[in-house]
Amino acid sequence: MILDVFIIALLLSLILKKRIFHLDKLEIKAIYLFPVPFIIQILPFQQRGLLMAISYGLLFTAMMLNWKINGFKFMAAGSAMNALVILFNNGKMPVYEPFARMLELDLTVKHTFVYSFSEKLILGDWIPIILPWARKFLISPGDILIYAGVFIFFLTIEKTHR
Repeated sequence: MILDVFIIALLLSLILKKRIFHLDKLEIKAIYLFPVPFIIQILPFQQRGLLMAISYGLLFTAMMLNWKINGFKFMAAGSAMNALVILFNNGKMPVYEPFARMLELDLTVKHTFVYSFSEKLILGDWIPIILPWARKFLISPGDILIYAGVFIFFLTIEKTHR
């Protein structure tokens, strides 16, 4: 769903005439680190604990280096929430199985089903989202903060950022 969020935020910033064409002038530190955690997270390994720790470590490093940029605090808080629940669940994000079944969503290597709502699931994927173009997701409270941070970032871009 993050791709949908980026596209919507980008389109909104264009509609609202924000200065997205000045992204290259933003002083985003260690920008090369941002894709690495996502690449690590899609690797098809069953034993994910160490990989997820490395992934989130790199992500937090990049977030902390850019703490003062609008939206990054929300993204960091959401990422921390997701990291916490993943680390407590053996490197996998818990997913509420009844909602996943209802939305006809399949389990991926990054996820594990939880069959009843419990404390294991509070920060997990249990919030159903159906987009107007028929894409369906279960997202976590942490995802909501990450997506809010992405919107804040795109909708508050200025010509120069200091």
